[in-house]
Amino acid sequence: MSFSHADLRLLRSGSIMATELKLYTKASLVADALSLGSHWVYNPKKLARTFPNGIYEFTDPLSQYHPNRKAGQFTHYGDQTYFLHKFLQRHVTFCPNGWREDWLVAMNGYDGYVDGASKDTINNKGLKPSTSNDLAGASRIGPILDLGLPLEEAVEAARQQTGLTHGDQGVIESAEFFTRAIYAVQDGLSISDAFDKAATEGDYSALDVNHSLEQARKGLEKDVPEVANAMGLTCHLPEAFPLTLFFALRKESDFATTISNNALAGGDNSARGMILGMIFAARDGDTFSELAEQLKIGSSFHPKPGSNAIEIQNENGTLSGVLEYPEEKPKAYAIFAHCFTCGKDFLPEKRITKHLAKRGIATLRIDFAGLGASTGDFKETSFVTNLSDIVSSAEWLQQNLDAPKLLVGHSLGGAAVLAAAGEIPSVKAVATIGAPADPFHVTHLFDQHLDKIEEQGEASVNLAGRKFVIGKRFLDDLKDFDHEEEIESLRGVEVLIMHAPKDDTVALENAGKIFSALKHPKSFIALPEADHLLTNPKDAEYVASLIDVWSDRVVS
Repeated sequence: MSFSHADLRLLRSGSIMATELKLYTKASLVADALSLGSHWVYNPKKLARTFPNGIYEFTDPLSQYHPNRKAGQFTHYGDQTYFLHKFLQRHVTFCPNGWREDWLVAMNGYDGYVDGASKDTINNKGLKPSTSNDLAGASRIGPILDLGLPLEEAVEAARQQTGLTHGDQGVIESAEFFTRAIYAVQDGLSISDAFDKAATEGDYSALDVNHSLEQARKGLEKDVPEVANAMGLTCHLPEAFPLTLFFALRKESDFATTISNNALAGGDNSARGMILGMIFAARDGDTFSELAEQLKIGSSFHPKPGSNAIEIQNENGTLSGVLEYPEEKPKAYAIFAHCFTCGKDFLPEKRITKHLAKRGIATLRIDFAGLGASTGDFKETSFVTNLSDIVSSAEWLQQNLDAPKLLVGHSLGGAAVLAAAGEIPSVKAVATIGAPADPFHVTHLFDQHLDKIEEQGEASVNLAGRKFVIGKRFLDDLKDFDHEEEIESLRGVEVLIMHAPKDDTVALENAGKIFSALKHPKSFIALPEADHLLTNPKDAEYVASLIDVWSDRVVS
C-alpha cells in the first residue's frame, strides 16, 4: 500500500471547516459571511445595482464598519459565534460563568467592530449586560443548538448566552423562541407550524410573538422592499424580529435564496441572516458545504516586520508557528519545514528563515504536531501528519496573507516539502537541505528500537539528548509512503537540492537519488564544509542567500 495525493487530502480532512463545524454553527457562519458585503448598508437600491444577480458568494464589505474584513470573513456577530464554538469544543457543555470569562479574553484586543452591547459588557467585566435590544444577541445560538441538548436545556442555555451581552428581556426571549422553533422544524414541522408551536410553548413576557407573526404573515403577499421598508432594517428587536419571521415564512424559500434576499435588503442583515440560516438548516440539512469550505476563520492577521507568533488549527491539533516578515512588502511567501524532532526554534533554522525575510521572502516555520509548542502526542504523529501540517500552513497563509510559492525543508523536512509540493497548487519552487531520498532513512537514528516498536507498538528513544516516544504509526506510514513516486510525479515545480559532501547523517548519495528521480528544471549545489545541522551561522546565511538568488526568477 502507498499513499497518493488523494489519500493525503483525505487524511488532512480537507479544511478546518470539514473537521470543526457542525450544522447550525456552520449555517449561521455562512449566512453571516454572505451578509458581510452588504451589512449596515441602508440603501437597498444601491445593493440591487451592486449585486444584480443576488448575493450567493462572499464579497468584501461595502460599509466602513468592517475595515479589517475581507470576503469570506465574519462580522462581529459571526466572530463571537465562532468564539462560542471554540469554547464549547473545549468544555463540551455550556457553562455561563466559563463562557463569560472566555468571551472577555476573546474580546481583549479584538480587531473587528465592537458594538455598543459588547462595549458595555466589557466595561462591566461581564458582570452586567448592556440594555441593548439588538436581535444580534440571540443570533449566536448556533453552537448551543449543535450540542444536541434536550429542548428545555437548550432553551435555558440560549437565554443565558444571549443574556451575557444583551440584558433586554425581549432579546433573551427571542433566543428562546428561535431555539424552540428550530427544534420543531428539526422534528419535521413546517416553518410556519414551528413558529406557532414555539409561540404557544415559550415563556414570553416582553416579546409580543403573536403580533410579530401577524405582521410577518400580512406581508407575505407584498414585495420584499415594501415589507422591509415598512418594518425597518435596524438591529432593534421591534424591527428585526418580525422581519426575520417574514423572510423565513416566504413561500418556496430555501437557504440560498432567503439569505440572498435578506442580505439585499441591507441594514442589520447579519443578525437576521444567521437565524434564518439555522432555520433552513433545520429543515433542509447542510446545503452550503461548498461555501463553508471557503470561509476564512478568525480575525484578520496584520504582521509586523520581524517575528510574528501565530497558531494554526488543523486535524492534528493547534500548530505553533512564527512568521518572519520583511521590512517591506514581501516579494513572496514561503514555508520552512524543520528537521526530525528539531522544531521551529532550532537555531540554524531560525537563522535561515530570518535571513530569507531580510531578503524579502516572508517565511513561516512551524512546530509539527507533537513537537515544541504545538499540541498533539508525538507518538501519534508521522511523516504523513507532517505533510498535513505543511498543507494546513499553506492554507493559513492563503487565507490570511497570500499563498506560498516556495517550500524549504531541512533533512526529513526536505523530504516532507518534496512530498507536500504537489498538494499546494501555488508552490512554484522547492529547496531541500540535506534531505534523505527515502524518509525511512530517519529510522537509522533509533534502529536498535525497531523490533520493540513493531512488537509493543511504541518505544522510548533518545535523540540528541532528548527522549521521544516513537509509535508504530510512524513506522507504518514511512513503509507505506512511496516517496520516489511522489518525487517522480512532481510537475511544474523547480527544485534546488543543497547537500553537504561531508554530511555524516544523511550521506551525499541521497542528493544524487533525489536529483535523478526529479524531472527538470532541477539544480544541485554543494555546501562545502557544512555539517548536517548547519551549526555554523555562516552556512545558514549562505543557504538563505542561495535560496533567495535561485528562487527570485520563479517566485517574485
